[in-house]
Amino acid sequence: MRIIKNLQNFLYDQDYYIDIYNNCLHVYYYEDLQNLSSTLIELKLKEFILKIEGKDLIVSEMDKHEILIKGKIDAVRFLR
Repeated sequence: MRIIKNLQNFLYDQDYYIDIYNNCLHVYYYEDLQNLSSTLIELKLKEFILKIEGKDLIVSEMDKHEILIKGKIDAVRFLR
């Protein structure tokens, strides 16, 4: 199903796409990885910072504009 969602993202020209499931967070169209630790990951998106807090956080997969974060996610915050 991820392929369908990614295609919809391209077709509808969205600025970003965020998917949360089973202790994973998938972000498409992030601009920069600003902070990385096992308890905090901060991503710069076009109009805000995405702050992911939790335990045992790891970057499972990473590409130029796409990232998959795994671990026990306690909070996801949008900072403008």
